[in-house]
Amino acid sequence: MPGSEAFLAMAKTQIGPRRRADGSTKYGDWFAELIGDPAYRSGDFCAMGLLWCAWRTDQVLALGGVHREWAWVPSWWRHWQDAGRSTQRPARGRIAFFDFNSTGDPEHVGAVLQDNGNGSIITIEFNTLNGWCAIRGRRLADVLGFGDPEWQGRRVTVVAGGDSCWRG
Repeated sequence: MPGSEAFLAMAKTQIGPRRRADGSTKYGDWFAELIGDPAYRSGDFCAMGLLWCAWRTDQVLALGGVHREWAWVPSWWRHWQDAGRSTQRPARGRIAFFDFNSTGDPEHVGAVLQDNGNGSIITIEFNTLNGWCAIRGRRLADVLGFGDPEWQGRRVTVVAGGDSCWRG
């Protein structure tokens, strides 16, 4: 399956409650281990969840790699702008940056599953609905812009469940 579809398929295997009783997530554990900072274990995980799915499907470079700054959504949005890969057009596999408060800075992120063509999109999001990964309907009016990944053409097998933080 193409890289973008492998990424989206992996994200779909994560649907459900994701935050543990102590506030941590496997995405935060993975991110904290990768960058060497335990503070991320219980942090907001909307971006970390997407990056984890990209890592699991060998697509992390398509999302700009893994950098400490990407856990803070405004920094990740600036990366897409600086790389010349931001757009105002939704499309399947693009990364939606939400500005619900209309401040000019995004505070949440998700991956586009579908452009409904009527001013709304369907996304898959982490850290939504009180700690879940879920498919959501969103208004384009709440989107600041989209990151347009350069998906790798590699075909990657996705195993349903995908609960392990580590590939083996």
